[in-house]
Amino acid sequence: MPRPRKPPRLFLRRARAGRHATWVILDAGREIGTGCGEGEREKAERALARYIAEKYRVPDTGGQLDRTLIADVINVYVREHAPTVKRPDDILNCAGPLLDWWGEKTLADIRATTCDQYVSWRTRQPRKKRRAGLVSQGTARHELAVLSAAIGYYHQNYGPLQSLPAIKLPPATPPREDYWLTRKEVAERLWVARKMPQCRHVIRALLIGVYTGTRPGAARSLRWIPSTTGGWFDLETETLYRRAQNEPENNKRKPKARIHRRLLPWLRRWYHADMVIGVNRRFVENGRRVERRVKTTYVIHYHGKPIGKLRRSWASVAIAAGHAKQIGVDKNGQPIWQIPDGPHICRHTAATWLMQAGVDKREAAGYLGMSEKTLEEVYGHHHPDFQRNAASADGRRRNRP
Repeated sequence: MPRPRKPPRLFLRRARAGRHATWVILDAGREIGTGCGEGEREKAERALARYIAEKYRVPDTGGQLDRTLIADVINVYVREHAPTVKRPDDILNCAGPLLDWWGEKTLADIRATTCDQYVSWRTRQPRKKRRAGLVSQGTARHELAVLSAAIGYYHQNYGPLQSLPAIKLPPATPPREDYWLTRKEVAERLWVARKMPQCRHVIRALLIGVYTGTRPGAARSLRWIPSTTGGWFDLETETLYRRAQNEPENNKRKPKARIHRRLLPWLRRWYHADMVIGVNRRFVENGRRVERRVKTTYVIHYHGKPIGKLRRSWASVAIAAGHAKQIGVDKNGQPIWQIPDGPHICRHTAATWLMQAGVDKREAAGYLGMSEKTLEEVYGHHHPDFQRNAASADGRRRNRP
């Protein structure tokens, strides 16, 4: 019986005379260049996912697990389902590692032991995007969840399969119950951010986050006027609309909320600066750099331009405030810092502060766009009424009427 042909896969072509090491795609004895150097593994994985999506047609296997390659299942999911989601890159980033390990296997090879082997293999690999350390178990769990979703999609659209393989997921990371900022820590970060011109946009992200509990991605998309790409603040009615116009509802709920009384004066000041006075923005005209004052509709911005990520500026503020820990130095003698949190801590802080203030849990859940169950399980122990009756019980029997 002839050996089955291997699916397309990445291969690092070592440096040769006059050429740097590059990633290539091997497919049926051919090499297809990706244009990615040795340090661009993630881009190469995306190129492989695109190549698979463009080249392959779904083979008819009659629903037999031992004839259905996992590479074909992932190909279908990447090509057909990924373009329909809000964050297709998330699926593409997971497809690369999944193809590396599962690509030559069939659905019949999926068992609890092979899932454990994948987690063990994945957690020995280094992280990417300039992050030190190894891949976490949570990342491996997420990738296996994507594989499970891909199998379900294949079964629904190209099946039915004889049976659905069960993906064994590693245990989920428990929520960090005491992951929040104190008012003193927030004040310290605001103080140092004021002194750092390149990080002043962190002030807005921090205050909006801790007083509204809006997720970082939705907060960065907020505008001063109604928009189809993000939510907006209506200062006349003192209402925050987290969802863009005509945006469908999904699992990440974005309900409208009343603007916090402590945040409202800040917003009025920022609105005047952005929409009345305008911000200084640099342009290039006729080969010369010019600076012009323009209005911007983005609430959180850098010189009028929207903010993509808050990684570097957020880390700089945390370091300057003394909230980061130095864990070593790099080869150039520069300190390596361990940042204790990210922008999402603002949502945890908002929920914690609401519980500490004794706000009704149903009202707080609606204000944050969070289920009452999650609020109770993760933040409920901060509420003044947490287990009050149990803690005051003395064992005495009350007289019945």
